Amino acid sequence: MKSNTDKIEVSRTNCSAVTLTVGIAITSTLTAQTTVVSPDGDPFVVSETVVTGTKSERPLSDVPVRTEVVTAREIEMANVTKLADIMEYQNGVRVESNCANCNTSEIRMLGLQQRYLSLLTDGQATFSGLAGVYGIEQIPTGILDCIEVVKGGASALYGSNAVAGVVNLIPRDPQENRFTLEVTPGWMKGDVSGDRWNTDTSVVGEWINDDGSFGIIGYGLQSYVAGVDINGDDFTEISRRDLYGAGVRAVWLPTPDLKISFDYMHTNEDRRGGEDGDALDIAAHETLVTEELESVRNVGTLTLKHEVTADFDYQASASLAHTDRDSYYGGISALGYAEPGSVDFDQAVIDRLVGRFPQYAGDFADAGGAFYNPAWTPDLGYGTTDNLLFNLDTSAIYAINEDHTLTAGYQYRHESLEDSSGLGRSVDDSYINHGVFIQDEWFINDYLEVVYGLRADKHSKVSDAIFSPRFSFKFSPTHNFDLRGSVATGFRAPELFDEDLHISNVGGELEVVRLADDLEEEKSVTFSLSPNWRIDDHWELEGSVFYTRLTDTFFNDISSDDPSTPGIVESTKINSGDAKVYGMELNLIHRMGHVTSEIGYVEQRSRYSESQLLLGEPGDPIDNAIMSRNFEKTPNRYGLIKVGYDDGTFAAFVAGKLTGPMEVPHVVSDSQSGELIGNQLEKTGYFFTVDLGASYAWDFGDSSTLTLQAGVKNVFNDFQDDLDEGTFRDPSYTYGPRFSRTVYAGAKYEF
Repeated sequence: MKSNTDKIEVSRTNCSAVTLTVGIAITSTLTAQTTVVSPDGDPFVVSETVVTGTKSERPLSDVPVRTEVVTAREIEMANVTKLADIMEYQNGVRVESNCANCNTSEIRMLGLQQRYLSLLTDGQATFSGLAGVYGIEQIPTGILDCIEVVKGGASALYGSNAVAGVVNLIPRDPQENRFTLEVTPGWMKGDVSGDRWNTDTSVVGEWINDDGSFGIIGYGLQSYVAGVDINGDDFTEISRRDLYGAGVRAVWLPTPDLKISFDYMHTNEDRRGGEDGDALDIAAHETLVTEELESVRNVGTLTLKHEVTADFDYQASASLAHTDRDSYYGGISALGYAEPGSVDFDQAVIDRLVGRFPQYAGDFADAGGAFYNPAWTPDLGYGTTDNLLFNLDTSAIYAINEDHTLTAGYQYRHESLEDSSGLGRSVDDSYINHGVFIQDEWFINDYLEVVYGLRADKHSKVSDAIFSPRFSFKFSPTHNFDLRGSVATGFRAPELFDEDLHISNVGGELEVVRLADDLEEEKSVTFSLSPNWRIDDHWELEGSVFYTRLTDTFFNDISSDDPSTPGIVESTKINSGDAKVYGMELNLIHRMGHVTSEIGYVEQRSRYSESQLLLGEPGDPIDNAIMSRNFEKTPNRYGLIKVGYDDGTFAAFVAGKLTGPMEVPHVVSDSQSGELIGNQLEKTGYFFTVDLGASYAWDFGDSSTLTLQAGVKNVFNDFQDDLDEGTFRDPSYTYGPRFSRTVYAGAKYEF
């Protein structure tokens, strides 16, 4: 496609093959690089080619939509195998854990939750609402070429849920015949259940035929995280997780202008938390508190890309993602037990619990005890969820002339969701969205380019079509300064999202979420202005000022609880006024030889226009109302500092992450009886975590390489110091770093 660089020949390279000395530092606007050949044959360096912002391959420094890139080399040096772990090293991004029982995790970007993000794989939305509950810790990074991050809804190419931006995972194509095996054990601080170490193991096999027209990559991974009790109360703060996965990517080039690729991934994860120790291996309903989930995902994608002429190309993709989840939420303290000696319940269960928790002996005294439930059955608390997502994405790009490149397309999404929790929640629903878009890249002159477009979506839960105009520009008055700006409208459809499909256990009661019958879409308008100044050959300063206005915001109304269902709190997702998210981001990067350093800072606010009821009931002296205008668990500031050294043989990095204060609702219950004491809105302090690591590679000269690596994450063990304790804790009162201090050492062998 033509652009204001169409007089040079751009040679597309893999993100992992770029000339880059960054250690772990995640790239900013100009960090990733590739080689460009000028008309006289002299090579010189410009930015890496990216595709997310415009769907056309553009040099990163040239693209009008602000884009950040995480390269494969950075993923490798950070010694991470899953998406959640590498995203923590991106300025303005917070990966947070939301439950002490099961550690549901999400990506928060510039003050907006993951449900406002569009997570894509090679442009395809294979990440369903159910997969969002735990999925970012199940996505392997082993065959990624790079990760492209677009903050804000600046492009018309992406529709529902792309309000905060897009995270696009770009898989790499097969390039050589190669096999890689990597094993990394680790040790985490705390009272660890069992004697099994944390482990991350991956294997990748790569093959191409003689003429390079066909290649295939196969991979497998295993990841184990032991259950950890941080505060010594016999309940996990870090859940036990056992993940296995495998996949394949095949690429066929029948002609130089036609590319067909097929991707398939399978993951199976068993996740369990709550009562720890030996209780992690017994029937979940025989424990005091347990959350257990087994989730199986199968994702397949078929993509065709065809460059018909130098001025016209098109692509078509179809993907199918199926998620199956078996779950348990509860335990005896929440759901009770049958009369001891009955056919459904053994006295030995109570004897075990009294032996371990003598403080509750009186509650098990007889059939009239606090935990006795005459309606109890062994099936109570178990549930199943079935989720199927189908996507069809077609687009065409036509360079009308040297000044205009037109992109148009159609996208179809169909998601079905069947959920039965065994706790009174039953969902059988489906969502269908038809989206069409058109976008023009207009090169006005050598200094100014604008991208403007219009998107129309018709969602099955919304009566009328939703139109989303979007506009962005890039102004370059000098060769070393760029100014990017954008304004974009967007929406979120009335659907169940990630955390809505997770049941929390709070003070012995369980909370489930339903959608209001009259729920309307949530609408947004986003503005951003992003300067980038390449000060000299070594220094670069870039940043962004952003503002997002939300109307008819989604909010979980806990005042809709049904009093006829004791022990279960029903909350309803409603529309609740307006909100705004605004702030600024700064990044200063320095490169000198093999060393790259970066310091970043974000100051932001996320506020509703009116105070929202976060907990309790107005007028109730015990279940007191907690009101706030601020988004809960949303820090006002973030900071990041990274220094990396990489000479191709020896590499080392240090990264420090700052998390500022936030407001966190807290349900306080009596540790003995579970009776509610009251609700509080806690103001947290600062967290500053430090990670470091190093690796050394031995090249044996026969195409084989051995790399040894070691490091420490959260060196100073900066972890939440006021965790709730005991059976009746509030597991949602979880904030701060996801893991305690973790020491790891491993090896990778390639041949």
